[in-house]
Amino acid sequence: MQQHDLVVLELSYTNLGGQFPSWLLENNTKLQVFNLMGNSFSGNLNSLNSSLFNDEMQKIDVSSNSIEGELPSYFGSIFPRLKYLNMSRNSIKGRIPSSLCQSSQWLVSVDLSSNKFVGELPEQLMRCPSLWHLLLSNNSLSDNRSSAEISSRLLDSSPLYFLDLSSNKFSGPIPNWIGGFQGIGVLILADNSFRGTLPSSFCNLELKYLDLSGNDLGPSMLSCVNASRITHLHLERNNLRGPLPGFLHDASSMVTLDLRDNALSGVIPPWLGSLSELRALLLAGNSFEGLIPEELCQLRSISLMDLSRNHFSGRIPSCFGKLAFGNYSQASDGTFQIPNSAAMEGVTKRYGEKTPIYVEISMYTIANSPEEVEFTSKYRHESYKGIVLEQMSALDLSCNNLSGSIPLEVGYLDDIHSLNLSYNHLTGSILVTFSYLDQLESLDLSHNGLSGEIPRPLIGLYRMSTFSIAYNNLSGRTPEQKWQFATFTRESYKGNPYLCGPPLETCNSTEGSPLTPPPAEHQEDSFKIAFAWSFAGSYVVAFLGTVLFLCLSSYYRTLFFNFLYRHVPYFH
Repeated sequence: MQQHDLVVLELSYTNLGGQFPSWLLENNTKLQVFNLMGNSFSGNLNSLNSSLFNDEMQKIDVSSNSIEGELPSYFGSIFPRLKYLNMSRNSIKGRIPSSLCQSSQWLVSVDLSSNKFVGELPEQLMRCPSLWHLLLSNNSLSDNRSSAEISSRLLDSSPLYFLDLSSNKFSGPIPNWIGGFQGIGVLILADNSFRGTLPSSFCNLELKYLDLSGNDLGPSMLSCVNASRITHLHLERNNLRGPLPGFLHDASSMVTLDLRDNALSGVIPPWLGSLSELRALLLAGNSFEGLIPEELCQLRSISLMDLSRNHFSGRIPSCFGKLAFGNYSQASDGTFQIPNSAAMEGVTKRYGEKTPIYVEISMYTIANSPEEVEFTSKYRHESYKGIVLEQMSALDLSCNNLSGSIPLEVGYLDDIHSLNLSYNHLTGSILVTFSYLDQLESLDLSHNGLSGEIPRPLIGLYRMSTFSIAYNNLSGRTPEQKWQFATFTRESYKGNPYLCGPPLETCNSTEGSPLTPPPAEHQEDSFKIAFAWSFAGSYVVAFLGTVLFLCLSSYYRTLFFNFLYRHVPYFH
């Protein structure tokens, strides 16, 4: 309790708990760094003395604790030279105090996400002359009707680069003033209740990361959106309609394109294959139709492709075997990171070469926030990010109208982790080359028309934890119950009446199955016999019908015999 000379306090992730130690801030007025991140401190910050003054403090991080109560209205006045503030992942409620920016002209980064803040969007924070990173996601903030009055002069001069307002209670049209932040590179407005078309000011932005998912911004997007620098675009769940947005034609830097669960329709344009940097193409849950264009085979960097739940027809392009799907020479090159170059430039301009090392590290950590991509694999819908996303590879063509046999080349995707071809009209046999997919963790071929036996070499797929061939026309014995195949239940095999062996019914013989399917020759003979009987039956019915008709009508009977007398020599 007598400590007075601390300059740096680093106690992150040390399993400390109890009441928030406000006395440390009150006693040590020379503190520059105060880091209690990742502990279990509770209580609230109202106990901070309003007369406290520390013009040395530059970084406060109390994120990931259990702090409650409201943030004191005078909080910003206590620390007038604060540069970095992180109070995310607590239970702080009430309004965000305007003093955060009014008193500090040095504030660079504010993260108040995942709390219980309410009220309008704090306009004062938008006016901060040094602020480049503002994260207010996962709160209960609502619209600020007066925010439309923010002057264009302030917006043009603002260094704001990273703005995250996702998962709040914003509604109505997206305000036009957002397009006034000329330097903004990362904009996240996901999971609100924004509706209507984007404001025309969006066409002035040169964004690198845009997430508008989970709103109602349909039925169409502005054609003037500048997509030339966008690397990650999330527009899923927005009630978009019509063809693929045309502005994507110029998205040469695109890495992630997520348009899942809209009402987009038409065919996939060939130019989509020209997006050479694309690594995640997510078009599931729309109404796209026609053939899967072979131009998609030009996406040589692709890792994740989800075309499920559409109306695609025809065959699976054999050239898919040439795609990377994990075999990517720069798999950990940071392409799935939110762009950070402008952010770091902002820090350098603000502090020059003498940027405090702890501020620089904090800025770098924020600027390199990982991209997050949702994907369904192993029957689970999960979010992938960081190193897991970098190494994930998957192809999902399920729930379409695809037909024909599975191309042999698909069996050469030896770095793929998840393959889902279920709920189509595929025929032919299961590829023996699937046994070469030694990275495969999930294989779903269920609900098709596949026939023949299950290739025995599949039991060598040691990584596979999800396997389904249910509801096909497969026959013969199930694979030997060893290694991973010893974990698969009858659910993996059901719906194949000619399949036998553990975990299904025991086979009747050493070679056959409980119901051995008839050979192809027998099926052909049966067809011929059925056709002959059908033809004979139709002939008899027609003959008897004619006789009956003549017997019932004397007039037509007379005409019939007169016709025979004139044209058939036998009756002369």
